[in-house]
Amino acid sequence: MAEASLAELAVLIVDCQTTGATPAQGAVLELGWCVVCVADESRSVAPEAHWVAPPVGERISAQVRQLTGFHEGVLESALAPEDAWQRLRAAVGLAPTTPAAIHYARFELAFLREWSARFESGSAFPFDAVCVHAIACRLFPDLPRRNLRALAGFLGHGLHLERRSLGHVQATAFIWRKLVAELAARGVTTWSELSGWLAGKERPAAPRKRRYPLAPQTYRALPDRPGVYQFLRSNGDVLYVGKAASLKKRVASHFTKQRGATERALEMLTQVADVAFTVTSSALEAALLETQSIKLLGPPYNVQLVQGTRGVWFGAPDFAEAASEPSDVHRLGPLPSRFSLRALGALSRLLDGEAPTPSLRAASVGAPSRFAPDEASFSAGWRLFAERHLSPSPAPMASRRLARVLGQRALARSLVAEPAAASADEAQEEVEAWDGPRVCRHLERAIAQAYQVLRRASWLCLLASSALAFREPSSTSRRFLVVEGADIRESELVGGAPPMAQEPAARARFETQRRFDAARYDSLRILTTELKRVLRDGGEVKIWLARGHAFEGERLARLLRWV
Repeated sequence: MAEASLAELAVLIVDCQTTGATPAQGAVLELGWCVVCVADESRSVAPEAHWVAPPVGERISAQVRQLTGFHEGVLESALAPEDAWQRLRAAVGLAPTTPAAIHYARFELAFLREWSARFESGSAFPFDAVCVHAIACRLFPDLPRRNLRALAGFLGHGLHLERRSLGHVQATAFIWRKLVAELAARGVTTWSELSGWLAGKERPAAPRKRRYPLAPQTYRALPDRPGVYQFLRSNGDVLYVGKAASLKKRVASHFTKQRGATERALEMLTQVADVAFTVTSSALEAALLETQSIKLLGPPYNVQLVQGTRGVWFGAPDFAEAASEPSDVHRLGPLPSRFSLRALGALSRLLDGEAPTPSLRAASVGAPSRFAPDEASFSAGWRLFAERHLSPSPAPMASRRLARVLGQRALARSLVAEPAAASADEAQEEVEAWDGPRVCRHLERAIAQAYQVLRRASWLCLLASSALAFREPSSTSRRFLVVEGADIRESELVGGAPPMAQEPAARARFETQRRFDAARYDSLRILTTELKRVLRDGGEVKIWLARGHAFEGERLARLLRWV
């Protein structure tokens, strides 16, 4: 009897998420599967996935939790490992050997073989598996990356960044359908031919330089003008949104750089099939459009400006707590995080004479509790900090003295620059033991960062009702913007200045603060950064704030320096 073709085979697709690299180092945490028959969908089995209960007492690491989304609540519906194995076996019936396709077969097979030996001792391993990644390496040798997300995206299927078995199974099934057609075009049509083809010694040579699926003429045809670009998958999904002073040069730089690209960037660029773009009148407006587009589209490879569940926060004057709404108690803000002033709260309590508990020591230096400085190192660092910045006092230091430290502009400004100079190798510092000088540096950094966060909050409240004119360094024409209720819009020149927002000059601060959300905070923060750039590079900026106060030139540069 003739062997069935790959398209006619019912092939098992399997994915495991685990707590370690091997069965000796971890256990299966989630298991997913489906059955795919390319030529007859009636023989396919829909994808399903289940959490698997880890061994009693096993601690799930923070990294695994973040990657997989695991939390203790999922244990209520989790399957015992033996039940998960039996469900997987039932999906393919009682055939002694089932063809299976697994993306990284070597990884999953170690766990599946361990389960087979444990739950079906004496029986042969029931799956004849091929590695999808190995097939892709032979079919697409020029692709920069062939991990599951990159390969699925290259072929036109989007996969979420979170590592969940259901999504991985669906992506692998999609890839398998595509690979069957690619293999058939190369004369590989049966399971035995596929096994022989994979075992063959002849392999395509890897290119000396990276080659991307996107044709170079696509980005070479982009205009040499400011704007925003979108990288698109072949199915139209937006992968990434970026800004550019020159669309042509910036987009080309992604694909022509041969060194220094991160794994994440290579994974993304493997999936790019097209580029969409919007030309703007200036690089500043491109930066503003970029953040708006990212929040609207939520592209998976933009992480910093995606709004998600982020909000803004408002702190109390004693820095002890933060709330999501401004009030008479919570009047410091807007702040980018509820923890923005946590270190200052800890410092205030220490200045009040409170005992330096481990949690207080950790908070004051901005470290997790488990990485708190030991008592001796913290005491040495605190003495050094007090000698540098606090005058002697026979009584317990009042917390308002911290406010005075913050209020001393010369000191606070010097602290803004000191930590970077004192801590040249941040990566190395993460693994070094705490000592007095390092503790002092982190205490100073808390002051410096708080100074900038609080100054920025005050500035953004002023900028939330303003008008401005600017000229990019490379341009001869001026552009005009109005900020009204923290929303930015274009404007026309009227009587020598853009029209001001139609709001009372003495608008209550709380009312202004209430207008802020993460999107408006990011937009005004980015606008501020762009205005600094324009001034730094030789352009012109003039800002009209409430009550008609105007700032430009060096006076404006000084105002923006510390926000």
